[in-house]
Amino acid sequence: MASRRVVITGRGVVSPLGIGIEKHQEGIFSNRSYLQKSEALAAVHYPLVCAGVVPDGELRNAISQIPPKQKKLMNRAGILAAIASALAAEEAGLRGGQMDPTRVGICLASWFTFYHLPSYLRYLAETESNRGSRVMDAEKANTSWVERMNPIDFSLKILPNLSAGHLAIFHQAQGGTCTIADGWRGGLLAVAQAVQVIQDGDVDVVLAGGTESPLEEGIFCDLSILPVLARDGDGIDGLCRPFDVSRCGTVLGEGAGVVVLEERDHALQRKATLYGEVIGSGSAGSGADGNTEKALTRSMLQAMSKCELGADEVGFIHANGDSTQENDRAEWRAIDYVFGPQAAAVPVTATKSLHGHLLSASGAVELISSLLILDKGMIPPIAYCDHPDPECPLDLVTGMPRDKPRMRTVLLNAVGLFGEAASLVVKR
Repeated sequence: MASRRVVITGRGVVSPLGIGIEKHQEGIFSNRSYLQKSEALAAVHYPLVCAGVVPDGELRNAISQIPPKQKKLMNRAGILAAIASALAAEEAGLRGGQMDPTRVGICLASWFTFYHLPSYLRYLAETESNRGSRVMDAEKANTSWVERMNPIDFSLKILPNLSAGHLAIFHQAQGGTCTIADGWRGGLLAVAQAVQVIQDGDVDVVLAGGTESPLEEGIFCDLSILPVLARDGDGIDGLCRPFDVSRCGTVLGEGAGVVVLEERDHALQRKATLYGEVIGSGSAGSGADGNTEKALTRSMLQAMSKCELGADEVGFIHANGDSTQENDRAEWRAIDYVFGPQAAAVPVTATKSLHGHLLSASGAVELISSLLILDKGMIPPIAYCDHPDPECPLDLVTGMPRDKPRMRTVLLNAVGLFGEAASLVVKR
């Protein structure tokens, strides 16, 4: 089979910047943080309360569009994904009954298992052991919880693949459903996997991306102890500042990003608008030593070699830029190795200072940001990178947006919690 080209015909985004393409474009060029104090986290006295939260008013309005019978079976990550996918499908002009459902697939990244804590905590006192206070009796717990808990909260909402399953139902997609549970680089991997499925000829259309809701109490209590997270002591404004010399860690956020990927001839036949084309992807593990620099180097080289892209052909790099000392420095070293003498001439931006690290959703949301940047011909600055780290001598876009109307390609990077990496090349 001749190589099938894969284009992007729809974009849907739900993030702390807002819901929808217009709000997102406004946000990425605002040069300000949308991070805020999470009242929900503060109410339960977590040591960290700064987070990227989807605007509540916008979310309530969007949720009203989800059928009630389906909504009650979904956790928050699933709801965010459903909204993003509906926006992407609408922009792509996908409507039920207009195409063969067996040629439409779903590929969604989601990492965390959701636990509805109120469903558990209400029965916690009854599980105390007779041997002493504050000791749980496992037999009592199993009997109490299994017999009395709502089975929807206990089973249907905690399976990590259910968000993708709900999207398949929502969009009547019967061409295969895939969940990528690969953590912080999952969003880019989901897009790469979807591209491969289309190129193999298995389907013509895939709704792909990522979703995450790490601010749920049961998830955040584990994540809040990670040393890669910025502490709240310095306030919220500028707490996440990639590549700044005083950066002190990343900040978590919630969100979802979904794109409609489509075989190019199929898209042209139905006269769809083409927002970009995925032309290369790469991924690499970090090994036992957790060497992020080597993993990023391999993933970028792999992505660029697949499309025979030269260093001088990259319009800009959308860096992982998670605002940790180690990862930002490792990313600079990897870029320096891959691009050689061209490294200092390729503009680099990063957007996590605006919305936080959205984990599995980050790659997909940042892909959508990159498409908007290519379309506008202008690269937004890295917010709060006021004093670029001299140990990361890249062409960092800071202060003001940079005009670059003729750029056609972007290289995106994502780095996982253990140093694993993924890269994607997209052209306009």
